[in-house]
Amino acid sequence: MGKVITISSQKGGVGKTTTTLNLGFSLSRFGNRVLLVDGDPQGGMTIASNVKRRTSLGIIDLLKGGRALSDIIMQTRDRTLSVAGIGRMEPEDVFLLEDWAKDGKLGEVITAIASGFDYVLLDAPAGVGGLVTSLLSVSDSAIVVVLCKTLSLKTLPSFLALTKWVRDHKNPRLKLEGILISMMDRRNPLEAELLTEFKSTLPEEIFFKTIVPFEELIEKASNKSFPVALMPDSQQTNKYYIDLALELKEREMLAHTGGDDEHVTGLF
Repeated sequence: MGKVITISSQKGGVGKTTTTLNLGFSLSRFGNRVLLVDGDPQGGMTIASNVKRRTSLGIIDLLKGGRALSDIIMQTRDRTLSVAGIGRMEPEDVFLLEDWAKDGKLGEVITAIASGFDYVLLDAPAGVGGLVTSLLSVSDSAIVVVLCKTLSLKTLPSFLALTKWVRDHKNPRLKLEGILISMMDRRNPLEAELLTEFKSTLPEEIFFKTIVPFEELIEKASNKSFPVALMPDSQQTNKYYIDLALELKEREMLAHTGGDDEHVTGLF
């Protein structure tokens, strides 16, 4: 089973879905088999990837039964990236999804979906509710996307507390992959001041070195429902997501190095 990463945020409007789409696309450029899963009843990833043009089916249809994984997982034209949308959600389906999250059925579906991929990125709803808890319970790690805004930073501790609770009570393998600063306005001195203050309160290694700024080109790409890399003249803007993917890879390699020399045998 591939590595499952929940892309999360404690509040909405921070660029979480945009991060999921562009990070996933960048990882696929490295030759990884990547699946993006829409875990939000509002269907952010379904809209961002325009998967609904290919199918109206999604996670909700798997949960209801009678559908196979192949019915809902759609590949991009170059077959390097796959997307599973949320499906057509009726009002009552939101309550069903919450129930399936609580009883573990949603987690079982996510686990089944992860087979055959190197990375599965779960686009979680904002907040600390039952759906987010369920997704974290089947994830290997979480990336938390935040803005350099006072409210965003002040509400972060509640989400960090949730990840710790999930690790302590439901999923001991869950780890915090890192905190990503998104949509930063580098021209705003207040945001720079907040970032400095924010970083002084938590260990430096928790933060990704990559900071994604607010750029109009990213908004234009989101409006067209595809990754920023596919926009004309996007090399510099797309580099932020390439750097993020490389940093993720670097963290993984560092996590798997080391060990006790006394137990090393053979070549290395």
